[in-house]
Amino acid sequence: YVLRRYEVGDLYDRDGVKGVVCIVSDEGTHGLVISLEQIYLTWSEFRKPDLRTVGAGNRTDGEENMRTVEAYIAANGLSWDDFPAFKWCRERGEGWYLPSIDELLTIGHNYNGGTRVQNNRQARNKFNDALKDAGGKRMDRMVYYFSSTEMDEKNAYTSHTSLEPPYVVEIPKYNKFLVRAVHKF
Repeated sequence: YVLRRYEVGDLYDRDGVKGVVCIVSDEGTHGLVISLEQIYLTWSEFRKPDLRTVGAGNRTDGEENMRTVEAYIAANGLSWDDFPAFKWCRERGEGWYLPSIDELLTIGHNYNGGTRVQNNRQARNKFNDALKDAGGKRMDRMVYYFSSTEMDEKNAYTSHTSLEPPYVVEIPKYNKFLVRAVHKF
């Protein structure tokens, strides 16, 4: 058995998990894959006067935020339908989740070849070509993606993959923005 080493932009297709590698460990044996699909969804369905803080405040671990949302749903008699972005990620299968804001920032950084200081079209093309070649959708550089990290009862953090700041913007949870699921490997 040979341990496969991955790089950002490689297609990952093992044990029913298929996506493009977006974060890798130093050895290239562990990391994160991003879903081939993306969709416009709300973070949650709650509007004034029913805005609420769920407790999904982890900036570094989207998996932890997913567990927090799950516990909140159970404790408050709600359903996954109340949290469309999380529901969609969960429906990808076991282990898929909505990335945290720091995970999204790292994905944007890696999407651009490891830096946002200079334009690296080759790195972006490798990433997008892998998505497209596997039957998925290219990343949208100009649109913000929801993270699982909430700011307060009204807003959640979002990020994009473009070179231009700001890289993090707070967006009302009831607005529709792009969603991608991630899975650890």
